[in-house]
Amino acid sequence: MARDKFKLRPKQKLVIALDDLDFTWLPSEIALVKTMWDFDYHIADIAAKVKRDQDEVAVLIMHLARKGKIQNRKRGVLGN
Repeated sequence: MARDKFKLRPKQKLVIALDDLDFTWLPSEIALVKTMWDFDYHIADIAAKVKRDQDEVAVLIMHLARKGKIQNRKRGVLGN
């Protein structure tokens, strides 16, 4: 992977997207999200249950989907 040498010592301030969110997850939290996903819960309900921002849950769902750990759902994050 090529590195952008100008980002190593930028002349202007870099913006880190979503730096206010926490993308770390405990295995038990991941298991709960996966279970709720399998039972077709809405992403807002999943986020409320794990006490996390919906965007954090959305990123975890994207991660799990890319790794083949969860299946696509007919209504996606909206659930049933």
